[in-house]
Amino acid sequence: MIGLDSCAIIDFANGDASLKLLLDNINEPMAINQISCFEIMLGMDLDNENYKMEEDFYNNFFQSVLNLNLDIDCSKKASQIYWDLRRKGKIIDDFDCAIASIYLNSGVNKIITRNIKHFENVKGLKVISY
Repeated sequence: MIGLDSCAIIDFANGDASLKLLLDNINEPMAINQISCFEIMLGMDLDNENYKMEEDFYNNFFQSVLNLNLDIDCSKKASQIYWDLRRKGKIIDDFDCAIASIYLNSGVNKIITRNIKHFENVKGLKVISY
């Protein structure tokens, strides 16, 4: 199973050609996570004339793939990731720590993202870029 980062979900919605090519060559199930759903919904402008169309697209997409949740164990793992990276001087965003923890705690050890630096130093997580 492969996890999608928030940027990959957004790029998928926007029809990114390089992402589409990558996804066409993957024969594994895809997973998303609640943090990415939150980031995407937070970024949608309610006053934008395309809001309803975007909301419908994302709602349908979120229901079509495995959606993984943040729980207490994931929160603990996110803290471990954060402090491990901080000690190494390779701090990443709190949300990225949570995304990585959700995937790792769910047995997902690969993430598709174009933001390689956000995840390249997370132990146990293979980054697939496009």
